[in-house]
Amino acid sequence: MEELTTPVREQHKFSVDRLQRYLSVKSLVSNNDTLTVRQYSAGQSNPTFLIQTPSNSYVLRKKPPGELLPGAHQVGREYRVQKALFSAGFPVPQPLLHSTDVEVIGTEFYLMEHVKQGRIFRDLRLPAMRPAERTALYVAAVEVLAKLHSLDLASLNLEGYGRGSGYCKRQVSTWTKQYKAAAHRDIPAMNQLSEWLMKNLPASDKEVTLVHGDFRLDNLIFHPTEARVIAVLDWELSTTGQPLADLAYFLMPHYWPISLNIVSTMGSLKGIEGIPAVGDLTSIYCRCRGIPSPLPELNFYIALSVFKMAGIAQGIYARHLLGNASAPKAAHFNQCVEPLAKVALQLVQRCHIRLLPVLSQVQQNTDCFFRQLKEVAAYYSKYAQSPQRWHTPKIIEDLKIKAKEAGLWNLFLPAVSGLSQLDYAHIAEETGRCLFASEVFNCQAPDTGNMEVLQMFGSEEQKRKWLEPLLRGEIRSCFCMTEPDVASSDATNMECTFQRNEDNYIINGKKWWSSGMYI
Repeated sequence: MEELTTPVREQHKFSVDRLQRYLSVKSLVSNNDTLTVRQYSAGQSNPTFLIQTPSNSYVLRKKPPGELLPGAHQVGREYRVQKALFSAGFPVPQPLLHSTDVEVIGTEFYLMEHVKQGRIFRDLRLPAMRPAERTALYVAAVEVLAKLHSLDLASLNLEGYGRGSGYCKRQVSTWTKQYKAAAHRDIPAMNQLSEWLMKNLPASDKEVTLVHGDFRLDNLIFHPTEARVIAVLDWELSTTGQPLADLAYFLMPHYWPISLNIVSTMGSLKGIEGIPAVGDLTSIYCRCRGIPSPLPELNFYIALSVFKMAGIAQGIYARHLLGNASAPKAAHFNQCVEPLAKVALQLVQRCHIRLLPVLSQVQQNTDCFFRQLKEVAAYYSKYAQSPQRWHTPKIIEDLKIKAKEAGLWNLFLPAVSGLSQLDYAHIAEETGRCLFASEVFNCQAPDTGNMEVLQMFGSEEQKRKWLEPLLRGEIRSCFCMTEPDVASSDATNMECTFQRNEDNYIINGKKWWSSGMYI
C-alpha cells in the first residue's frame, strides 16, 4: 500500500489524537492502539486517508479545508449511497460511520472498511498487462456498471437521492455553473460547448437509475488474480438520472488525443492493443442490461462527459490557486481544460459528417455490384451441379481488392475500422441490398461474429493463427449451431456439452449444418 499513499500533506493535516479518541468512543479502536495516518496520493477532490492500527485498517474520506464550491464535496451523500449499496450486495467497501462534528478533524468525514486484498490500476492504459488481460479487465468494469444501472432504485431506500428525469439538462447547467465559478480566464471553446449541449439535449431523458458520476477504471478495485471487480470507489458525484452518461464517461478516454497525458488517469486509450473498442464495450453493456444496441445519441453523452471532465479539471486548478488542492499535480490541470473542450466540439461536429464519404464509397461499389450481378448469377447457375460451385468467382476477388484499396474492409469491427455499431448499421443497410456485397467488404457472416469473439476474448496465439488471416480475408470460418433433435436456432435449447478433461476438452454432441463451411 506504500506505493499508493504518502505522508499527509501539510494543508490536510489534522489531530490524530482527537480522531483516536473519537474512534475509541465508537469502539473501532482502543485508546492503547498506535494510530498511523497516511494520505492516498490519488484523488483530486475529497482527501482520502489510510488509518491503521496494529490489528485493523480503515479508509477515511473528508471534505477539503477552506472555501469550497457550492454543492461540492458532500461526503454525507457518499456515506449514504455506499451504505445502501453495501446492504444490497453491490461491491463497495463497507461504510462504518459518518461524522458531521467538525471538532474531530476540522471537517465532516466518514469512515469505511479498507479493502486489503485487491488491485487498483492508476494507469488506464494498463501497460503491465497482456492484451488479453486488458480486455478481460475492461469487460469486467462494464459488466459491474451494467449491474449498478440494473439495481431497483425503490429497493435501495434512497428516497430523495437525486432529482430523477431531466438529468442531462441539469448536468449541463450544473457543470456550466461549476466551471464559471472556478474559471480564472475566459475559454471560448468551453462556452461554445456549453451552448451546444444545452441546444442539443436528448429528446427523451426519462430513464432514471442510480448513477456513479465518476465511473473510471482507477475508481475500481479488482480481485487479486481474477478479472472481477470487488469494490467500486469514490461516490462523491453519484445521483439518480440517465445511466448512459455513466457509460459515456467510462468510454471518454477512447476519444482523447494521445498528446493529452497530464496524469496517467487522463491518458488516451487510442491504439492500445487489447483494450476493447467503444462499439464492443457498448454491446457488452447493452447485453448485460438487456437493452437494444446500438445506443441512441451516444455522441451527446460523450461530449457531455468531456465537458464535465474539463469542468472538474478547472475545479482542481482553482483549488490549487486557493491552496487546498488534494492532487500533487493540481497546477497542471489548467493545461487540459481548453484541449478537452476542443476535443468535444470536434466530436459533435464530426459525428454528423464522418460517415458521408464512407457511405458514398459503399453506394458507388454496391451500384457496381448490381451492374455485375448478372455475371455472378450466371456463374452460380452454370456450376450449380459442379464442385466448381464452391469456388468464389474471380469478379468477387477483384472487387475485394478494390474494397481494400478504398479502405472499405472489416467495417463491422470497431477495433479495426474505428466505426461504432450505429455507424456500421448504416453501411449494412447499403450492403444488404446485394447478396454478395458483405463478402466483398470482408463483413460476411459467420466470419464477423467469429472475428469479434477472437478479437475480444482470444489469446495472442489464437489471434495470430486465426484472427489475423480472417481479417486479411485469407481464410474463412464456420459456425456449427443446428442440432437435429431440438430447435437449436434458440441457443438455450442446445444439447451439445463441452467439458474439460485434464489438459483436453471433450465435446459431446451432434451438429447438423455448418454455416460458412466449404467442402
